[in-house]
Amino acid sequence: MAQFNTWVEFKIMIRALSKNDSDFIYIYSVYESKNYSENKVETYYLASCSNYQGLMAYRESEVYNIEILADNYVSLATVDLSAGLNNRMHPILYDFLKNDWDAYEGIVEGQLEPWLEFQKELGHRP
Repeated sequence: MAQFNTWVEFKIMIRALSKNDSDFIYIYSVYESKNYSENKVETYYLASCSNYQGLMAYRESEVYNIEILADNYVSLATVDLSAGLNNRMHPILYDFLKNDWDAYEGIVEGQLEPWLEFQKELGHRP
């Protein structure tokens, strides 16, 4: 796993507020997906929140006040031809996706060991 400088890594962050509880969420992946019931493409955010271990998918309509503190995210369109042009992922989460699918899956699902490893790589609690 790649080691990142904590100060620099903390600045690689997109955060927003959740409309559900007005709490900060920290966005680690932005992706587009087809909403077949409404026949349109929607933007989703894979993010952490204070009251959940793991990453939750938020619809664009569920977040507001998006702040890009620094956007060094990996453009998934450059590494996966099936990804949407606006799909991007935090470099540490992408490293897990690319190199350790089981850990990536555990991070998203909030399994304790992978979640703690993710926090360690980030250098702070997401």
